Amino acid sequence: MSRSSAFRAAVLPVLTRLLFFALLLAFPVRAAQVWLRQWDVPFELSAWGIAGIAALGVSLVALVVGCFLRRRLLLPARALWGVLLLAAVFVSLGDLLAFAAPWQLHFPLLLTMGCICLLWGLLRHWALLFWAPFLAIEFLQFIGFHQYGSRINSLVLAETFESSREEAMAYLTPLNLALMIPLVLLVITLCWFMRRVLRHRSRAELLNTGLLFCGLCAASASCLRPAGQTIHYYWPACEVPELVTAVSEALTINEATINQVESLSSPADTLSSISTLSGGEGVVFVLHIGESIRADRMSINGYARPTTPFLASCGEQLINFPSCISAACDTCQAQIAILTDGRRRIFDKTPGMQPTTGSVIDLFAKHDFTVYSFFGRRCAEKLKYDRVVRILTRRSEARFNAPGYPWTAVDQMQSVLQEQSPGSNLFFFINNEGSHTPFGYYDLENPPFTPTTPDFQNPAAQAQEVNNAYDNTIHYTDEFFRRVAALLKGRPFVYLYVSDHGEYLGHDGRWGRAFLGQNPHAYHASDGCKVGMFLLYSPEFARLHPHFAAALERLRANSRLTVAHEHIFHTALGLFGISSPFYSPSLDLTTPSPQPYSGPQPPRHEG
Repeated sequence: MSRSSAFRAAVLPVLTRLLFFALLLAFPVRAAQVWLRQWDVPFELSAWGIAGIAALGVSLVALVVGCFLRRRLLLPARALWGVLLLAAVFVSLGDLLAFAAPWQLHFPLLLTMGCICLLWGLLRHWALLFWAPFLAIEFLQFIGFHQYGSRINSLVLAETFESSREEAMAYLTPLNLALMIPLVLLVITLCWFMRRVLRHRSRAELLNTGLLFCGLCAASASCLRPAGQTIHYYWPACEVPELVTAVSEALTINEATINQVESLSSPADTLSSISTLSGGEGVVFVLHIGESIRADRMSINGYARPTTPFLASCGEQLINFPSCISAACDTCQAQIAILTDGRRRIFDKTPGMQPTTGSVIDLFAKHDFTVYSFFGRRCAEKLKYDRVVRILTRRSEARFNAPGYPWTAVDQMQSVLQEQSPGSNLFFFINNEGSHTPFGYYDLENPPFTPTTPDFQNPAAQAQEVNNAYDNTIHYTDEFFRRVAALLKGRPFVYLYVSDHGEYLGHDGRWGRAFLGQNPHAYHASDGCKVGMFLLYSPEFARLHPHFAAALERLRANSRLTVAHEHIFHTALGLFGISSPFYSPSLDLTTPSPQPYSGPQPPRHEG
């Protein structure tokens, strides 16, 4: 061997390793500089920092012992560079928050390198059974975050379990499906490269190198103020328990929702009375829980486009509530808050009232209202939503599913009216798709606002088309109101409408109900939580009983208050003069001085 060859063989590996660790240690040095500049309290090690220093110490001791025993306990330079390359790809596509500040990059980078080495050292080739699905999920999160601003969490998964075929297809677009092909190829390539880099490395090398990198990450993280640390610094170690918890909580939330509603006793089982009707008046009470209509997109609330022309023409017969705050961005929780005496934040761990009784519909059924329920076609599926809404409407004489668009429910109502005698008091419960994602329920042949698209492939890039589609769904629903009102013309009827939740329409880069669950206050910080609510009545209803006329006037006087879903249960009882132990006058909007909603809500002048 020539002298030059011997020099390269002896010196270049050493120089390569020195360069490698100099690059990596530049980040902890920078972190230490920031710490020294910012820290203004005595140094305190967290449990994570103590564990990191301990791991770092064990690894360094092992390296020293390995030198005396002439055993290699650190990956060679070529393997180190390969692991660094793998970690850089993993972090850049997996940890969406890694680049918040350049000097923070070393946290997930070091920890990812450590996890790669540790898992391969422990499981060898079986480690690919972890990395392949994990990387696929993380890359899907990367795509979802940049398109919709959302990451996987329990509420997102719970809503995914509940999504209809139409909603799912809004996101499973041809382009997204096409992106699956390079995603699969990328995962296969990364797994092949990992195997190629690590397959001949000894277990001792891998474990000690992994311990060294994990220790460097944890030890350098202790240089930050505790308030300055976020869990995303410790990707991917933080991601696995988060994903497992998300799946577990999603299943738990769904089951808890069903179990809670099933366990509620009926309010009809307790003593109650009605002071206004004796039967045979022919009253029709329509309670419509709509889908996803924001208050600020209704022209009766000042929106520039004529999205609600029929409601705008109703004059004194319409009592509009422009400021109604929905209980949750989840349909089931909203329905529970509307139909029972439950208060918001029902299923999380924060303090709050639980529902103490079942559906208000039971009380109307007890007092000689024949109940009919009209659903969209989603209710034909066996999902959490279907089970909950069926429990809450179990006193229905019959349930109808619209086979197509919501307008078809009008014909179903007409058939019920023809079958029932004109003197029958009827309760119509309606819950159909309306303006639910993907904003596809409108008259496709005569859309008032064009161009449109229900395609959620990249809503930010086609914001106008998506917003046009959303506005069309409200215009379509307004026509539904007109048709139902025309069907009931001449009868004493009252039509109470409230939407279950709103939608994000580009606010802060969010679309649909993206960002769901990321921040418990995000939904109620946006105008997306302000939903449409109104009451429409016929002159015959107002003249039927003095109580009705007085209650309607008080509703009109209270219509400028900020109200919420929790008012509906008690307002429906107060409107018809139904007494019940579960009735609360303070939440009845037909009383002179009801308690307005004062919980979380968006600022008055939100942009």
